Amino acid sequence: GKEVYRGSSAPIPTPPSQMADDLAALTAARVATTGARLEYTPDLPAERSGGDLDASGTLARVLPAARSGKEVMLLCVGGEGSMRMGANLVLNLASLGLRHMLLFAPKQEVCEGVWEVLPRVACVWQPSAFASKRPASLYNDAMRLFGMREFNPVALDFFRARKRLLVQLVLSHGLNVLHLDADVAVLANPYPLFKGPLLEHQLIFQTDNPFANAGVFYVQGVARGSGGAWLLEELNARIERFTFRPESVRELPHSGWSAPPHFANADEQANLNDVIASALIGERTFAAGVEFFEARFKAQFAPGHCWKAGAASYGSAECVSAREGKQRLGSPRYQAETHRARRSLRGGGGAGGGGPGPSLGAD
Repeated sequence: GKEVYRGSSAPIPTPPSQMADDLAALTAARVATTGARLEYTPDLPAERSGGDLDASGTLARVLPAARSGKEVMLLCVGGEGSMRMGANLVLNLASLGLRHMLLFAPKQEVCEGVWEVLPRVACVWQPSAFASKRPASLYNDAMRLFGMREFNPVALDFFRARKRLLVQLVLSHGLNVLHLDADVAVLANPYPLFKGPLLEHQLIFQTDNPFANAGVFYVQGVARGSGGAWLLEELNARIERFTFRPESVRELPHSGWSAPPHFANADEQANLNDVIASALIGERTFAAGVEFFEARFKAQFAPGHCWKAGAASYGSAECVSAREGKQRLGSPRYQAETHRARRSLRGGGGAGGGGPGPSLGAD
């Protein structure tokens, strides 16, 4: 492989030649029988097209350099390390004829770094999305308090901001969006699948535990008021709610026992899967993605003195709540209650309600 970013020796993933030939032939055959194309190029290619999303009109101005008709791919890049990974993905996709992409970054300097080697890639930034002060919660503060890198505050802001941008692209600009994590490798053009056997589906997700992955998925044909729109907007509402109102976890059916500091899981994938379950069983549920984790992490993150009966703070609200969480984790009834919706769907029961919003028509 060749270097794809200054200082990086990471090559673009290259499948074995026979696999590449087979995938190319299969893609060409599918293109011939669907509305897909072999190549997607921006409507109005331009160099260094970008801007701050907080400035009026930025997205509308930049999109012609990113979109191909009604199609666009949304890629997110953070600091220098993810810039290298993102550049690999850009070149990977371009090698498949897919150049209709919009990069989203936390600040202008990241886009300028990308443009040094990839000047024709549209790139936008939004520093304000990373400047919001989050209230104290075990979720918001997990990296600072417990050194858990998966709760990196910049990453948490990214997850929240990219879902808001997704909704803008889909509902305000009427686009179909291929939403991609930076750490993926794409071996073939997926559009013949999207526009062929999967054309009737609005939401197409990479499978993950328990149902869907929140980083790799495709949205098509979603309009305001549709089931797909409800799912995307409900996901954003839940992420915002538990990020900025962690105390609201006490309003949920199985979490009234929780005392500060709350965990209040705002993770995009945990909430996505609860939203999917909600849509399919016909009632809102927060049980497996938020409420189960309230008990789990209240117990996991509890101070050591909460387990010592003689400690002065043993009877504090925080410690009582932590012990309550541990007790619930050990309760078969609690396990059954918080996982009822997801288990019913895995078993095939209750999957037909269409959800609180209109029927999703989604995989």
